[in-house]
Amino acid sequence: MFFILFKLMERREQHFERMVNLRTHLMDVLKEKAEAAGKTADLEEDMKQLEGLDYDATNRDRQGDKSPVMWLVLSIVASPVVYYVYYFLNDDFRAHESNERQFMLKASEIMNKLNISENQIEPQLMVPERNFVTFLVLSIVTCGIYGIYWLYTIINDPNMHFDDHGVWEAQLLEQIQS
Repeated sequence: MFFILFKLMERREQHFERMVNLRTHLMDVLKEKAEAAGKTADLEEDMKQLEGLDYDATNRDRQGDKSPVMWLVLSIVASPVVYYVYYFLNDDFRAHESNERQFMLKASEIMNKLNISENQIEPQLMVPERNFVTFLVLSIVTCGIYGIYWLYTIINDPNMHFDDHGVWEAQLLEQIQS
């Protein structure tokens, strides 16, 4: 159980950092393409908005210390802490996905203005909003049995998010390489 929890926290950290890098590199590519097309001035406001969305997403993704080792140790020492870990694994992916979607919609708009693409890249919102209090109460009332379902959602929701990534990242790569 603790190994699974550690791996879930670790994959969260790795994915969020990978997305910080993807956003940074995409902004660099868009700036280069804007310069090559002579549209830097025309897209200045759009690029500022994109940078603002990146700033917000990066701050949210790096908010608080979510070190897998630290939270694993706390969960072992004080077992109720595991419910907070469940909470932030649900909540962080939902917020991350929302910020990511806003960023990609704006980036896609810029790519359309640069004639890189006519199609909008639109990541889906795959991670449903889960009510922490409901999940916690049901886990307590069922003596932890509902916690098994909660763990399932913590595994499955990001998996759906990653599947959606595969779709829009392939679209993004195809459009940028054209």
